[in-house]
Parts: sequence; C-alpha cells; structure tokens
Amino acid sequence: MNRNQLKYFVAAAESRSFTKAADALHITQQTLSTHIANLEQELDCKLFVRHVPLELTYAGEIFW
Repeated sequence: MNRNQLKYFVAAAESRSFTKAADALHITQQTLSTHIANLEQELDCKLFVRHVPLELTYAGEIFW
C-alpha cells in the first residue's frame, strides 16, 4: 500500500465515480482502476461495488 493508492481510494470514495476521481487527480481512469484493484488485492477484499453511482462495500466503508 502506498500514498497514491490511499489518495486514489479517497478521491473515488468521495466522488462516487472512477471517471470523476481520475479527472480530479489528472490521471487516466485505467490508472486509477489499476491502483484500486491492486489495493483490493493487497487487502484481500473488494472496496467498491462497481456500478453507477460507485458505492463502497462494507469493507470499503470500514477502510475509509
């Protein structure tokens, strides 16, 4: 886990959108998605329910 992954997680959680979070962070959506997937793999749990709007899972709420 690194600082960027945490920053990306918070941006996605606050905006409830990977697209809006990526735009705000000036990165591609693919980059954001990859970092979030790596974080989820490291934590061994899903942090987001991926639909519109983006929702935190219970684990995601605890992590936030």
